[in-house]
Amino acid sequence: MSENKKTSAILTAIILASLAASLSYSFYFKIRPAVDAAAYDRIAWNLVQGNGYKENSSLSYDEDIAILRVGPGYQFFLAGIYFVFGRSYEVAWVINALLHALTALLAYFLSKEIFRENWNRVLGFASAAFTGFSPDLITMSGMLMTETLAVFLVILLVYLFFKHINSPDRLTYLIPMALVFGFAVLTRTPSALLVLPIFYYFFTCPEHGRGGKKQWVRFFIFIAVLTAVFTPWTVRNYKIYNAFIPTTGVLGYDLLVGNHPGASGELEPYEPAERYVYEYGRTEGNKLALKEVLSFIFFNPLEFLKITLKRISIYFSISRPTGFWFHLEGADRAVTLVFSAIYSALIFGLGFWGVYKIKFLSNPDKEGAKLLFWLTLMAPLAVIFIIVETRYRFLIYPLLAVFAGFGLSDLFKKKLEFRPALAIWGVLLLNGAIDGLRNLDRVAEKLKELL
Repeated sequence: MSENKKTSAILTAIILASLAASLSYSFYFKIRPAVDAAAYDRIAWNLVQGNGYKENSSLSYDEDIAILRVGPGYQFFLAGIYFVFGRSYEVAWVINALLHALTALLAYFLSKEIFRENWNRVLGFASAAFTGFSPDLITMSGMLMTETLAVFLVILLVYLFFKHINSPDRLTYLIPMALVFGFAVLTRTPSALLVLPIFYYFFTCPEHGRGGKKQWVRFFIFIAVLTAVFTPWTVRNYKIYNAFIPTTGVLGYDLLVGNHPGASGELEPYEPAERYVYEYGRTEGNKLALKEVLSFIFFNPLEFLKITLKRISIYFSISRPTGFWFHLEGADRAVTLVFSAIYSALIFGLGFWGVYKIKFLSNPDKEGAKLLFWLTLMAPLAVIFIIVETRYRFLIYPLLAVFAGFGLSDLFKKKLEFRPALAIWGVLLLNGAIDGLRNLDRVAEKLKELL
């Protein structure tokens, strides 16, 4: 068998195995929509039934809380599935599994676009495997949650971006890239920060000189496409709520939940935030919540900094495996927790090792890897000032998987450098220990649930 055929066979096996893992998980547990997923399900079905974008069709728009949910991209995506196939969760699981497998495939091709001179099969296969066999992403694919679609759109956007960079005809990928970016933001608003490295590239591309005509052409095409994507939803929201809401109207609420005296930085009940949106209406309440947050940050900058440092710790903590889902118990929960913990240690440890090894690359791979690093960094930056939960870091996984693949391939080729390795894994272990000690009561409670 030729090398190309062997490579294709191994890649196909990885992608099919990731598809099978996702399908098996979904149809084994058959998770019915609950909490957030139940809300997305209701909104999607109301759209299909002609009741509008509502969670409760009997309420007015200002009484209903659909506009406070993450979205609306996933809800419309789910409504499209229901419109074609009926309210079938099984079809949604199959489509989620396909998206999950495609995400793994895109991780493989993205690695080839970035590490063009230093690429090897281990790097590519590892990038795909770290994505396709992620226990966290597989779990998400079995639920009606936004993450599976959002993760797919993010890596598709980044892949198209690097195809745009590496393509002689740069306009070929520009419009699809802008479309995917718009849909990604409508699905998960934190994706919006990805635009910063993209625009930075537009205006600093060395090939045509800084601020050249071609960059401005790309910029305005990109903006025009984004405007076309966001205009219908923004106009609809202005007509209903008399407010500018390009995605969802929950920013003030989320900021207040994550930033107030005594806040942990996580998603937790906070009575004043609830009172604002339920007593003063969705849009006015959101404005009042935002006003209180800004006042808190201005008069309590040190406490805000302390909460933000906690959120950074939580985001990168290997002591935060997923597994305490309502559908898991006993051995299923224990196995999920173990694999999720191992995965988080590998994806962060090897991923950061790959980031560290960027400095030893030569151009153009070095420039591409640095640009991927800035794109990857946008994921935590988008949430560490608001609220952090373990699943909020899933958007970073497929991008970090490419660095993890690079890091693993480097370890295969060279001896481990003890000091930098000790620094990377030492910081991860220390942060995980600090996070665990800071939440001993919760850890004990979770252990009781497990036992």
